[in-house]
Amino acid sequence: MRALMGDPLFVRTRHGMEPTSFALRLCSPVQEGLTQIRTGLSQVMTFDPATSDRKFTILMNDVGAASFLPAAVQGLSKVAPGIDLHISELDHAEYEDALDSGVADLAIGRVMLADTFRSEFLLRSTYIAVLRTDHPALSRKRGTRPFLTLDSYIAAAQVVVSPRGATSNPVERAMLAMRLNGRVMLNVPHATSLYNIIPGTDLIATVPDRCRKFLCRDRQLTWAKLPIRIEPNMIYQWWHKRHDHDTEQEREAWKLSSGS
Repeated sequence: MRALMGDPLFVRTRHGMEPTSFALRLCSPVQEGLTQIRTGLSQVMTFDPATSDRKFTILMNDVGAASFLPAAVQGLSKVAPGIDLHISELDHAEYEDALDSGVADLAIGRVMLADTFRSEFLLRSTYIAVLRTDHPALSRKRGTRPFLTLDSYIAAAQVVVSPRGATSNPVERAMLAMRLNGRVMLNVPHATSLYNIIPGTDLIATVPDRCRKFLCRDRQLTWAKLPIRIEPNMIYQWWHKRHDHDTEQEREAWKLSSGS
């Protein structure tokens, strides 16, 4: 490539190998050419889920994986046993580049992307509080599930989940809007880690209700409605518009891959 282009393309620096300015200028036209080839092939290749051995790369965080993958894997094993899934977690800011370059086929989550991409609404997710079953902040009345008062919720030490690359946190926005000063004792990137963190502590986690099934799967943890209002999560799946040329069967496989 260096001999063909008459340029070293990459040079060694103290930070490692870096592309030359000429190599950077090549990136865009080369990527456009690869995209056209990929689009052309997708129009002529037939797709049969029952015999396909394609690999789909899906962008999602750990909550998405815990929520969608069980049904997706079970469904694929029945109707598309040869399809493989690769789940990747990136910063939200990297989603568009990954879909645009073909590194990923699908992105699922609480994200809004540019008009270059297509989307489909999957579900609406509200927030709940997750805490240990015998937490002293829980109030109880006969005939109702345990609940939290505003005072007990604010007084408790909080654990907040901030997924990798998330630009804002709905919990923090709600607290700020209500001028509430709760203590965030712990901030973690993965909701699945809470199952091992919360038991034996007085921490209260405010998480999407999609977490309830895997966090409250035994009697160690329970959940309660929140005494504050937090805007719900609107979950979408996103793909590049070049895949609008894909067959309807392939689109259905993507939906199955997402567990929708």
